[in-house]
Amino acid sequence: MRRYYRKKTALNAYMFVINDCIDFSLLGVTITHSPLWTVKLSDCDRVFIRGVHIYSDLEKGVNADGIDICSSSNVTISDSVIETADDSIVLKTISRKGKPARPIENVTVTNCILTSSSTPLMIGTETEADIRHVLFNNCVIRNSNKGFGINVQDGATVSDVVISNITIETNRRHWNWWGSAEMCKIVLLKRNKNSPLGRIQNVLVQNIVAHTRGTSLISGHEEQPVENISFTNVKMFMNPEDAKDKRATHAFQIRSSRKLRIRDLSVEWDVEAEPKWKSALVLKKVSDFVIDSFWGRQGLVKGNDPAVLMEDCQDGAIIDSKALDGTGTFMHIKGNSADVKLRYCDTEKAIRAVSFENESLRKGVRIIG
Repeated sequence: MRRYYRKKTALNAYMFVINDCIDFSLLGVTITHSPLWTVKLSDCDRVFIRGVHIYSDLEKGVNADGIDICSSSNVTISDSVIETADDSIVLKTISRKGKPARPIENVTVTNCILTSSSTPLMIGTETEADIRHVLFNNCVIRNSNKGFGINVQDGATVSDVVISNITIETNRRHWNWWGSAEMCKIVLLKRNKNSPLGRIQNVLVQNIVAHTRGTSLISGHEEQPVENISFTNVKMFMNPEDAKDKRATHAFQIRSSRKLRIRDLSVEWDVEAEPKWKSALVLKKVSDFVIDSFWGRQGLVKGNDPAVLMEDCQDGAIIDSKALDGTGTFMHIKGNSADVKLRYCDTEKAIRAVSFENESLRKGVRIIG
């Protein structure tokens, strides 16, 4: 797949622009081949979108988002099929014509079938005001470059987000598209050195089945970890990359996080292994965490990488977890890690249950059962 670029012409315009509306409904319509964003809602309240079909070419529609919710509240989107090159459904808080950005709150997206060469369900990157109370539920994601994402770059807080009951299938696009066929990417950044630093907190992800080809990532900022992130009942299937430039290493990587909770996470690697595959789960600079009922191994059978890698982690536990066939080292601990517990884990199929970067780390780990 090649990568197209947008040329600046007079024809490059949004298809539908709805500004400053209350009680707006968009029902049962088909909208195709928008040159830019297809439906753009700005500063609206009580918006109802149902039964729409939106399509833009998966290669040529570089900036043709499906539905952009900008600084609007009380929005429901349901029962729709959206296939777009850029994000299918995206939430942004942006100032408009000198008018400061308003928060987004009370948004539900449900019962949709989505395909995107970027991200089907997206929050950000434009985050000039807070985004809160968002529900993405009961959706099918197929043939997309990423499953879902949160990207905060402009100093606001994204909070109280639930992403649930989603099936995900990802495929790699041209190297310059925004994504690497991962299940998710949740990141806190500064757009530039002078940008304010925002927050990501209180995010619940549950009941996910994801067939992916890239490394999923949760990453806070070095000055501000993401907080209260939970993943429950997530099944990840790592497939070989359908692209020449191989990017995937770990299955799931979490950095700079506080109060992390993961329960019932399984990672299965395809028998057609990629040589760069490494660990199933990586935790770096994570504190106050619980990993309960993780099942997995490293990417390469009996490879040198551990199934679980911990670096600079504090005050955490792995509970009731299981090393699968082919596991070399189940957990490796390095860096400035302390107060880590391994409780009632089944490591019989692993060559080693736990290894340490150096022996001084051993005193900070307690193995029970």
